[in-house]
Amino acid sequence: MADKIEHWLTLNMIPGIGAMRCQKLLEHFGSPQAILEANLNELQHVAGIGEYTARQIVSSRDKLDIEKEISRIKKQKVSVVTFSDDNYPANLKSIFDPPIVLYVKGKLLPEDRIAIAMVGTRRPTTYGKMVAEKLSKELAEREISIVSGLARGIDTSAHKGALSCGGRTIAVLGCGIDICYPPENRALFDEIGKRGVVVSEFPMGTRPEKMNFPMRNRIISGLSLGVVIVEAGFRSGALITAGCALEQGREVFAVPGNIFNLGTKGSHSLIKQGAKLVEECEDIIEEIRCLRDVLPVSPAIKSLREVKLSSEEERVYNLLSFEPIHIDLISKQSGLAINRISSVLMNLEMKGRIRQIVGKMFLRAPEAQ
Repeated sequence: MADKIEHWLTLNMIPGIGAMRCQKLLEHFGSPQAILEANLNELQHVAGIGEYTARQIVSSRDKLDIEKEISRIKKQKVSVVTFSDDNYPANLKSIFDPPIVLYVKGKLLPEDRIAIAMVGTRRPTTYGKMVAEKLSKELAEREISIVSGLARGIDTSAHKGALSCGGRTIAVLGCGIDICYPPENRALFDEIGKRGVVVSEFPMGTRPEKMNFPMRNRIISGLSLGVVIVEAGFRSGALITAGCALEQGREVFAVPGNIFNLGTKGSHSLIKQGAKLVEECEDIIEEIRCLRDVLPVSPAIKSLREVKLSSEEERVYNLLSFEPIHIDLISKQSGLAINRISSVLMNLEMKGRIRQIVGKMFLRAPEAQ
């Protein structure tokens, strides 16, 4: 008979054990209930546990307020998936330190096994945000789930890209699932909970402490078949995720960026070390065998790419890149008067080929590539 959820939650809430020690204890005792009922001597003689951890278990197990935890779970309409449940993600179960408990908003689906993670800097360039959104959107259109960490910057763009086409996305938190961090992503957090899934291994109310995020990163890579790094400096947390991916036997991909931008040095270092260079989503799909048979690009995107441009529109479009350029400079480089260039730019926007941002700046739309 399966252990009660209270036993799993209690074991997960005991401070200082960690996922690897939990797995050792489960292998030895067979169940959370047996672990919680073991005495100090039995616990400390388990390989890799020792006296300190054994005392932590004994001293903590009767002090934890599990009823309060369960009440908060119910109030937040959160479900709990344990390591022994049938719907525990298969990809995550295969890593060497899987969490024993996942707090879940939304619903984990079997098809989430076909997933790609996308992470990067919290301070991206416009180019970086557009690349993350473009790649995640195109992968999601092929029914590939996009995994990221809900952080500012690249993570946010990756989630938005997947949602923009009705695709699946998974947000992995470095705090309790009842806390939205960063707070400005509340609307995105709620949308993912409705249309995708939000997960955390941390008990309710856990604050987003710095030490939690490396732990979170192993789940991001663990849920995925491969990890794409978009704009990461040498000290970026995204490189921790890449390291986790390598340890877990996942593929690592990196998007090249501006060589003068220090925020791309980590990404370029990964490419030098053998990470697959990514320019388009097909670079990811061709590298992962089981992705080759997923759905082709949607008809809507095909029709967008097939929209014909006039000679003037083609000339202006070819002047633009993924870095914003002011309308005055476009006019000068194209040789078209400002009133004419305004009309051409409007037509390109209506055809979905470019975007306008603040300050009369224009750049290519990622979905038009």
